[in-house]
Amino acid sequence: LLLHTNPATRFTLAHERVTNVDAVAANDEMGLSARFYYCHALARHEWVIHVDDDMEFSVRVLDEMLIEFGRDTKRLVGRFGRNLETGGDGGTAEMRWFNGYNSRDTHGASEVILTKLMVMERDACSSFFEYAYLIWDNVVLNEGEGPLWNGEDIFMSLVAKYWYGREGKSHYAMDWLDVRDAPEELKEYKNGNLDISGGFKGAYLWDWHWWQNLLRRNRHYAYRGKLWKITLERLNKLKQDTMLASTRTQ
Repeated sequence: LLLHTNPATRFTLAHERVTNVDAVAANDEMGLSARFYYCHALARHEWVIHVDDDMEFSVRVLDEMLIEFGRDTKRLVGRFGRNLETGGDGGTAEMRWFNGYNSRDTHGASEVILTKLMVMERDACSSFFEYAYLIWDNVVLNEGEGPLWNGEDIFMSLVAKYWYGREGKSHYAMDWLDVRDAPEELKEYKNGNLDISGGFKGAYLWDWHWWQNLLRRNRHYAYRGKLWKITLERLNKLKQDTMLASTRTQ
C-alpha cells in the first residue's frame, strides 16, 4: 500500500503488487493516523510493515526485523525506539523541558517504536481508533504541535501494550540495523522546514531560522512528552475502572 497524502508530490507507481491510495482527503481528516486506518481497512496480510518514504535499507534488514517479530507478534518491532525519562527529581533536560521525552534511540526492550520503520499485527491497527477518544479533544486538537495526530507512534505503541495486556518495555527496537535516512540536502536541516519531527543539525547562531527551528523542535518534544504522559495516565485509569467494574459484577 502506497499512501499519497501530499497533493504536491502525488504520483502513481505502476506495479502489480502495489496499490496506490489517494489519501489526501483522509490526511486532512486523520493526519498521521491515516496509516493505521488503511492498515486495518486495506492490508491483506496479518503482519504490516510501516515505513516512511525517506527510509533506505536492504532486504537483509527487512528479513532480520521480520524474524525478530516472528518470535513474539504481540508487540511492535522496529529500528527506532524511545523510552520516557521518569527517574530523578526533574534534573535532566528531558524532565525539565520536554516532559520526559527523550529523542535518543533505544536498544532492545522499549516503550515506544517509531513508525519510520516498524512491523505490527494488522488487527492491532484498529485499536488506535478504539481508544483515540482518550486524548482527541483536549490534547490532539487543543494542544497539538505540527501536523494533525503528531505523536501517533507514541499513542499506537502505548495503546498496543494495553490492547495486548502487556506493560513496561514490551516492544523491541533494533537500533543496530543499517537503515539510512534521505540525504540531508533534501531535508533542509539548516531551517528544518520539511522535518515534522523538528530535527536539525549544526549550530548557526547567527541565523534566525536556526533559532526558530530550535524553538519548534523544543515545542515538538515537549508535546510528545505530554501526550505520552497523558495517554499513560488515561489508559491506566481505564484499566483500573475496567477491573473495578469486573469486580462489582462478580
